[in-house]
Amino acid sequence: MTLLVKLLRLAGVDRAVGYGVLARLWQVVAGPVSMIVIATNLSREQQGFYFTFNSIVALQLFFELGLTGVISTFVSHEFVDLAWENRGRISGDSRSLQRLEDILAKATLWFFVASILLFVVLVPTGLLFFGQAKHTGVDFSWRLPWILVVAGTSCNLMVTPFFSVLMGSGDVANVNKREMLGAIVGPILSWTVLLLHGGLFAAPAVAFGNMLVSWLYLARQKPELLKKAWDCVKNIRREKHQEARVSWRGEIWPLQWKIALSWMSGYFLFQLFNPILFHYHGPVVAGQMGMTLSATNALIGVCITWISAKGPEFGKLIAQREWRRLDELFNRVLLQTSVISVIGALGGWSIIWFLQGHYKIGARFIPASDAAFLLAAVCIVVIVFGLATYLRAHKQEPFMVLSISSALIQGSAIWVTGKYFSSRGVSMAYFAVSLFFVLPYAVIVWRRCRRMWHSEGTGVLTK
Repeated sequence: MTLLVKLLRLAGVDRAVGYGVLARLWQVVAGPVSMIVIATNLSREQQGFYFTFNSIVALQLFFELGLTGVISTFVSHEFVDLAWENRGRISGDSRSLQRLEDILAKATLWFFVASILLFVVLVPTGLLFFGQAKHTGVDFSWRLPWILVVAGTSCNLMVTPFFSVLMGSGDVANVNKREMLGAIVGPILSWTVLLLHGGLFAAPAVAFGNMLVSWLYLARQKPELLKKAWDCVKNIRREKHQEARVSWRGEIWPLQWKIALSWMSGYFLFQLFNPILFHYHGPVVAGQMGMTLSATNALIGVCITWISAKGPEFGKLIAQREWRRLDELFNRVLLQTSVISVIGALGGWSIIWFLQGHYKIGARFIPASDAAFLLAAVCIVVIVFGLATYLRAHKQEPFMVLSISSALIQGSAIWVTGKYFSSRGVSMAYFAVSLFFVLPYAVIVWRRCRRMWHSEGTGVLTK
């Protein structure tokens, strides 16, 4: 046991990372189970609808507008002088507490409105997209499952600001614990629906499982945080002129709009595959891509857990201007995640190759030769995510231009190659743009910003 603890510490696994890794490891275990259950209980056409549902609801990025990460960043700076107490109470410096309450009130209002808009916009958008596809003769129900998927996603969006506050405060362990429980409950509900021959109603089961876990956790563990959010929202106009309030226009928005553009650009980098293939090649090919992407996304999720768990610590070290400790921590975490991503990519490709050579379920994936490009791109994505997390912890978003330009290049490449070359073209385009454009650009920006910001000392923290 002592040796195991030492090995885990060497790999950077603390309690926060441990829960995150357990959630991802569960997804690694649950992923193959889901694939088997989906393959045996859904037709190839239904599989295409199932995964394309997920790609369309990912448009929620356009409603969040990058606020999730911004909340965590600002809260991490305020929590230097604050602490959690029983049942979600927060104590500490009065000015920091007032600023935190102001952030909480405005974020709660933002996500409440965003969740309503998400439902109103996405329901008819999905009905139009799926209804006009070339496969109008499908003999299974997809409209009501789609509406329920959007409803579950909207409810999950509404709970987002509370867990962003928890993440920013440094309580990463409980955030990851909640994520782990959601990752367990959601798939189990989905499997149950599939095994009961519920068809595409399995898709909203995942969203409602996560929603149930999230709200129950807050109601039981952080009820005072919910009460505080409600009180702050009611008094937001009354406290409009308080000296310690956070200026949305002066402080949050200058960072948010840049991150929002970066996050929205991310849709074209990670979620455009399935809709393009669904539109041009039908639900079968889209289902194969969706199954493969579920495996690659699970690997990305495992790898970025290390970096995400250290994000609040990055923010606190920056607030204290501990540049050497910041770089030492970042270099160690980035090395750990890079090694894990390479090992995971090789293992994932080997599994797909083996399945396609020996079992029918292998046909539910894109060819192994195509999957190799997607898995190789995972290693690049992990590195770029680490560089972005480091820089954003400075309350800055220098990757906006990179995100927009790579989205335009990658989105155009995926659109053209997907139309004419199906999954192979999409996979190769994704890898090529990531390797020859995104990674070099990200490294150059990271080195320039790090040198400039740390030499300036204080300027970056007040912008």
